[in-house]
Amino acid sequence: MRVEKIVYDGVVKTLESPAQVVPRGYVIGKPLHVFIDGIENAVINGIYPIDKPVVLGSTGVVRVLEAPSADEGLSGKVAFVSPVSEKGLLSVELDGLLSTYVVVPEEHIIGITNTVPKPLSALSCIASLSYRLALEAGPNPVIIGCGVSGLMTALHVLSDNGSPEIICVRRESLRYARSVGLLPIQSFENLKEGYSSIVYTSHAPWVLKNLLMRSASKLVVSPLIRMTSIILTPSIRRVDVIMPMPSRIEYKRDVIEKIGRLLGFIELSNIVDVLGLMPPPKLGVIVSFTRS
Repeated sequence: MRVEKIVYDGVVKTLESPAQVVPRGYVIGKPLHVFIDGIENAVINGIYPIDKPVVLGSTGVVRVLEAPSADEGLSGKVAFVSPVSEKGLLSVELDGLLSTYVVVPEEHIIGITNTVPKPLSALSCIASLSYRLALEAGPNPVIIGCGVSGLMTALHVLSDNGSPEIICVRRESLRYARSVGLLPIQSFENLKEGYSSIVYTSHAPWVLKNLLMRSASKLVVSPLIRMTSIILTPSIRRVDVIMPMPSRIEYKRDVIEKIGRLLGFIELSNIVDVLGLMPPPKLGVIVSFTRS
């Protein structure tokens, strides 16, 4: 059996290879809905250097075909695949989901269902991570980044009657934040004092350093930005650093629906057709595979 993949090795291209043996601790499946967003952009733009050719497609839902060493009940189920676990980040350290057959570590499966969910379900794992970030953030955090996870984190804080501030690192992201009811900050002069935490969801070290010089004592780091530690200079007082991982599907439904209005949706019959979507448009695109 031959497997077609969307691979990045300095350029995005298709690759065909023999099917691999499923290692212990992994499951094999067929992609149903895959979300392509900031992680793929970060890989393509060199923000996430890779050590080897990697299959793109960092999160979504797959139908499990075989689970050799896992619970036998997984076979035939639809699994929600998280982009990140203690094993690493899909599309960066580990192969992602844009392949005719995918091999996924069990640790990346954080939910299962018996029915095929709608395309918007491809956001479930990102939404669950954002929910965790919001819980750690407190009632009035300042959030760095207006990508999908940053916007979702702010919306989750709002849904619990909090007052988030959000900084858009990229100017084109301002309209996305405004379109979901947020008021992004464009200048540090407009930032309120006494925020409960900093939530770091986008690579912007200059912004982070500026904020840490102020009054924050808690830093919540999204594991999606591939950061395991924060180097603090002597001029910055002690900061507690937290990096929560998603462990189950849990989010506010209205949050995922608001973000869904900003995304592209497309149905494809072949993995190779994804090549024309790279890099992904807008905030991202959800690809559904009609033959899976």
